[in-house]
Amino acid sequence: MKSQQYIKVSHLMNGIKEPVLLIDPSELTVLKANDTAVELLGGGKRKAITGKPLQMHYGNGQQLQDMILPSPGDSFIITTTLTGSKILIDFKANRININRKPFLLAIGKLIEKKQTLKLQLQHLEKEKALHEMKANFMSMTSHEFRTPLTAIASAVDLLEARLQMDGMMNSFYQHNVSKVSTEVFNLNSMLDEILTLSKIMSNNYEVKKAPVDVMQVLNYLKFQYFSERKDERILNLKISGEPRKISVDKNQLSKILTNLISNAFKYSVKKNPSIQLSYHKHKLVIKVFDYGIGIPAKDIPHLFNSFYRGSNVDHIEGTGLGLAIVKTFTEMNNGTIDVTSEENKGTTFTLSFRYEP
Repeated sequence: MKSQQYIKVSHLMNGIKEPVLLIDPSELTVLKANDTAVELLGGGKRKAITGKPLQMHYGNGQQLQDMILPSPGDSFIITTTLTGSKILIDFKANRININRKPFLLAIGKLIEKKQTLKLQLQHLEKEKALHEMKANFMSMTSHEFRTPLTAIASAVDLLEARLQMDGMMNSFYQHNVSKVSTEVFNLNSMLDEILTLSKIMSNNYEVKKAPVDVMQVLNYLKFQYFSERKDERILNLKISGEPRKISVDKNQLSKILTNLISNAFKYSVKKNPSIQLSYHKHKLVIKVFDYGIGIPAKDIPHLFNSFYRGSNVDHIEGTGLGLAIVKTFTEMNNGTIDVTSEENKGTTFTLSFRYEP
């Protein structure tokens, strides 16, 4: 009759998912094996391994007679091909006593899985290091370029003021001074996007949510960035429903709207872009419309990837960072963003945000 201790060990072995062997240390005989070990080493037949000498390889009968006797804490590797493919199992032997008699309880782990996990961890570490290096480089580059750009902008302002004071400002100077100022502004905008993305990549952006009046934000943006345009275009605004505040980070919402509205002006060369605020029962839906070149269907799935630009915008300036930042900030504020587009007709970006609790 089997003792209570032996029965407990049997239950313990059957409760372990990894292959487990109970071994007689004096004769290296397998006394008991759990279901996983039976499947891997015996091809599902328990009698193929229990009551028989331990083997180095299950499939060709190589016995462990040349191997050093396993001791407590020792590891030994068994290979098996009975499942159709070669599997290596790393067993670690631990001494246990049953009715004062010593046995070895060997618990195995598939080396293939361990190696795969190790490689995955190494890959993640390398990817993390590369990720941090890219973020640091982007941040450093942005800061290094900002100083000379500030100096150029100041010099251009001084030059413009002096030309006007001396009465020398003519159409030629005005055109070129304006061109330099515009390009400096564009470069600063690009650096802002790079710096923002580097902060996002390094998890250095904190979301500071508060009740925000979207109309107030839009009015400020219209006055600050989208008024008195040279082409005399304006941003059309339509509102429906009862205005309510949403719970978002105001600074991030400003960046989201600034980017989408800037794109709408950029890609709607002739018509006025428009924005629509629809106050529904539980959420605010914001739609930004442009009536320009549209986005090819093949580009839409990749549109929010960093540095990705549509295949039909090579002649239009841009970094491919803006929409990646827009999507990230939208999701950081528990919002959603979708895009629909038709080539040569226009594009619509749809944002939705929940009201403040």
